[in-house]
Amino acid sequence: MSNNESYWYDVANAQVVRATERQDAWLGPFGTADEAEEAPQTFIAHARAFLDSEEGRRYLDLAKEEHPDIDTSWL
Repeated sequence: MSNNESYWYDVANAQVVRATERQDAWLGPFGTADEAEEAPQTFIAHARAFLDSEEGRRYLDLAKEEHPDIDTSWL
């Protein structure tokens, strides 16, 4: 890997790629291929932690006010 390349997780194809620049539907950059491979689980964990926080709950409350039919049963 060149000094300018990073690891990315390609969400559309569910695979790790190496490149110098980000493309649409890529998460990253990551320092290792293993980190990139774990990207979906990492991002879900961070999203859940945010939604469980006070700030996240305020955000959800605002979303529910604007969209009363929003489904939050998955939380």
